[in-house]
Amino acid sequence: MPLTRREFLSFLTTTTVVAGLMKPMKLFAKEPEDYDQNLSVFFADVHINGDTIGQKHQIGKFEAWVAEILKMNPLPARAFIFGDLAWLFGRAADYATSYPYIKQLEDAGIKVTIGMGNHDKRGPFLAQYPQYEKTTKIPGQIVSVVPLPGADFIMLDSLQEGKDKANPVGGMLSKEQQDWLAESLPKWERPFFLGAHHAGRELKIGTQGLNNFLFSCPKHAGFIHGHEHRWIQTWTRIDYKHTKIHRTLGLPSTGHWGDIGYVLFRELPDRFVATCVQKDFYFPSPRKPEARPAVWDAIAQEHNGQYCTFMKP
Repeated sequence: MPLTRREFLSFLTTTTVVAGLMKPMKLFAKEPEDYDQNLSVFFADVHINGDTIGQKHQIGKFEAWVAEILKMNPLPARAFIFGDLAWLFGRAADYATSYPYIKQLEDAGIKVTIGMGNHDKRGPFLAQYPQYEKTTKIPGQIVSVVPLPGADFIMLDSLQEGKDKANPVGGMLSKEQQDWLAESLPKWERPFFLGAHHAGRELKIGTQGLNNFLFSCPKHAGFIHGHEHRWIQTWTRIDYKHTKIHRTLGLPSTGHWGDIGYVLFRELPDRFVATCVQKDFYFPSPRKPEARPAVWDAIAQEHNGQYCTFMKP
């Protein structure tokens, strides 16, 4: 059977025969049809350690999932990282070590958007990714607005670098972010998602919880977060007199502990569907097969393929 033009170009961009060996080769730039504009991939809690201290298994997981994504045909148009790209302390070495894998995605033409988590530090992050200083919506924070075909995705910055001694890993939104959200979101023209590292129940707009505030935003479609290292799909309601509900989704960790994997996020004509690609489960760290509790495999099997639906407002 003859190859289609797309199959022929795909072959030429990935392999060539040299002295009887298959070697990587890139002859053509990718074309628009090589990307699925309705598909994004979500990573959270990557926790890449660039120092000699601490655990190293996270980088192997991230490397594997990036390689898996790059084999998709067509490729997802976008990738989002929901904070904690760094291991524990937001060191420059952490961002330098993770950068080659981010660059692989970007070099493949996938737009990457990174958010801030409680283990990140803005200074070292911006030293590695200075473009965020130009694109952020809030100076001094890392706030991104990414257009999808039928919605906008707003990645918030919930990192509190000063640290609350009572809750050192907790999140917050700066007053500047709160003011911008309070002014902008109730009159946002397109459907929109909010994303952050921390769960919405931890965040506030003024004296009001973020989740309750979002009920006043007609175009709000859902809230997606990391931090808890768990695939958690749920909903909240404002009270028993209203039919409107607010959908939230917690993401697995890319490779640190807990639910391990990533999420595929697809736009359909009337809804968005997030599907869990669960690869593993462990807590607090991986174990050899003979030492793995059976429940770890059960949890991984239960979550793999589960999905969460967000209706378009």
